[in-house]
Amino acid sequence: MNRYHMGVIGDPIAHTLSPAIHTKMAEHLGLCCDYTAHHVKSGELGDFVWMATAEHFAGFNVTIPHKKAIMDFLDECDPYAAKCGAVNTVKISGGKRKGYNTDGDGLYASLNQNGILMDKSRVLLLGAGGAALSICQKALDVGAKVMVLCRTPEKAAAFSERQGVIVGELSPTVQKECAKSADIIINATPLGMEGISDDFADFSFLDGTEAAVYDIVYKPAETSLLRESRKRGLKAFNGLGMLINQAIYAFSIFTGQEFDFGEMSRYLEQEIGKIVYAK
Repeated sequence: MNRYHMGVIGDPIAHTLSPAIHTKMAEHLGLCCDYTAHHVKSGELGDFVWMATAEHFAGFNVTIPHKKAIMDFLDECDPYAAKCGAVNTVKISGGKRKGYNTDGDGLYASLNQNGILMDKSRVLLLGAGGAALSICQKALDVGAKVMVLCRTPEKAAAFSERQGVIVGELSPTVQKECAKSADIIINATPLGMEGISDDFADFSFLDGTEAAVYDIVYKPAETSLLRESRKRGLKAFNGLGMLINQAIYAFSIFTGQEFDFGEMSRYLEQEIGKIVYAK
């Protein structure tokens, strides 16, 4: 039986659930898998890539802050990841490294599982990091119109060149105006995350909108954004589904295994939920 060596890199990395998710998948499918977390700082990226290639890793996942920088160390990039300008999954085969991005597909699947259709919708995307790039590209690919609001002009530039995207400032006034016409509001910032002191200063932008609200933050289970959304009768979902679904796509890339995606997603949401939300 093949034994798959995989991992995840980031800085910080202690919080990651990726080892637990991938190990659960392997166990569920009866596969042998080693999946480890690696604390890799920006100056150490090349060393890790060399090590993973030399030790015949099947691949590795990439999180903050390496999703853009990793692209300099790849032999090839999947067309979708290239359009995103960010990579969260690297497959290693025959000593060659190919980059993919499964974040957008993970969110899209999670929305569908909750009865929310992104196709041809109007999406208000808050934030401009690596996950936001992938979400934005997926939305565009399914015919959505996207408004991106962020606080960093340099990051905004990565979106302003994309056809079908309008970029604005992440401020209460602009948020409120944009939310009125949105079908889906997606928070791709760390605001409200456990361990982060920052949160939305004002939730009045939720007044007067009928949009579904998706927060890619998954811990706590109910962020302030989700709580305030539900108070107003809006459909609201946390990011655990996105986290799980993007990992399923990555696992399939690493191993080449075919399995029932929906069944695996439901199984993992139950099993990983026990870990994340254990009292």
